Amino acid sequence: MMRIFRIISGIVLSALAALSCSPLSKAQLEAVRELSFNCDTISRSPAVLFGEMADIRLHRGLYYTLSLSSGEARYAEIAALAEASMDDEDMVRKAEGYVDVLNSYLRALHSISAESRWKGAGTQFRGIGSRVDSVIYRYNILADKEDELPEGYARMAGKVLGYVAEEVMQAVQSKAVRNVVMAGDTLVSASCDSLMSILRSDEMNALIEHERESLGDNFSAWLSAMEMSGTPVSVSDLEAYVALVRRADNLSSVRNRCVSALRSLKNAHASLAADFAAGETDLSADLYAELVRLNRLAAQVAGMLN
Repeated sequence: MMRIFRIISGIVLSALAALSCSPLSKAQLEAVRELSFNCDTISRSPAVLFGEMADIRLHRGLYYTLSLSSGEARYAEIAALAEASMDDEDMVRKAEGYVDVLNSYLRALHSISAESRWKGAGTQFRGIGSRVDSVIYRYNILADKEDELPEGYARMAGKVLGYVAEEVMQAVQSKAVRNVVMAGDTLVSASCDSLMSILRSDEMNALIEHERESLGDNFSAWLSAMEMSGTPVSVSDLEAYVALVRRADNLSSVRNRCVSALRSLKNAHASLAADFAAGETDLSADLYAELVRLNRLAAQVAGMLN
């Protein structure tokens, strides 16, 4: 009995030693998981703007198509609309490239920081202990009294080993997460800067303005065609146009929200990397404030994506 006690005590001391080597607190690891989850949403924010522009482009194109008098011309125009895509824009392809790079990093960070990375080992050891005790129990039913084996030790050892495995694996995990975040900060910063540059570019400003102006021109052409054919314009037709105008006018605001979300992603990751580099063992005030802001912006982006 004393020998078993000494073994278990040694295992517990080893676990405590492993804990003391852990460079990250549980709060910091949770912050990494939260950041990687929210950033996965924010990294897709450019798709919100491009998708909105594509939808407005489609609807204004339909106005122009309906303004044509020839069935053949209408067919040609509607076929062109079906094939047209915002993906044809050079800046959209560039943005998607940066988004892919950013998402690859965030997926890796989410995977390496997941609780399953260390909880699985503990569950396995506890399960082994329980299975061994079950075998001993069945053996004792068949064995003579003097040949019976002590029960409960396997389960106890399994629990202790499970605890040790979890703590050691968590310590290893936290070191890996710390190194990945510090090494990946330049990548995150550069990707976010590039995406923000694309969204704030003169080319993007011109494209947004083009959609606004073209919407009015195409609707005007459709109204003229309706007048020439003697077809009345319904209130619902006018309401649909007003809704599109509001969406077109809101493109700049959508773009600005996407830029703000990307900037927050960059700042939150930079704060996290700086804390890790400085050897912080808990969440700093700056990081906490940035994570709160990131949560709010991620919720806004998620709402727009839906």
